[in-house]
Amino acid sequence: MKLELGNCRIIKADEMNLAVEQYKLVPQSKNPKFRHDGEKYNWIHIGYYANIHQALKKIVDAELVESDSKVPADLIAKLNELYSAIKEIKIPTGLEVH
Repeated sequence: MKLELGNCRIIKADEMNLAVEQYKLVPQSKNPKFRHDGEKYNWIHIGYYANIHQALKKIVDAELVESDSKVPADLIAKLNELYSAIKEIKIPTGLEVH
């Protein structure tokens, strides 16, 4: 099961944890054997969380950092956008942890 919001997603890692991942540009490796051509994007692990509320809070934090905005009005607009998207979320069965 997974739940996507912006360029982040929440997946059920195990019976006790949810994992948050963000779709980001993979940095080039310093080792020439592992270098890739062009830009490569992949899901990067952010962290494990005990419940959906903690995971959503981390996604909001990650999306605000990703916006790179320093203007308070832009940050407030981004927060309102994220909160309205969160209100519309229907949590899939099986994503809850106990």
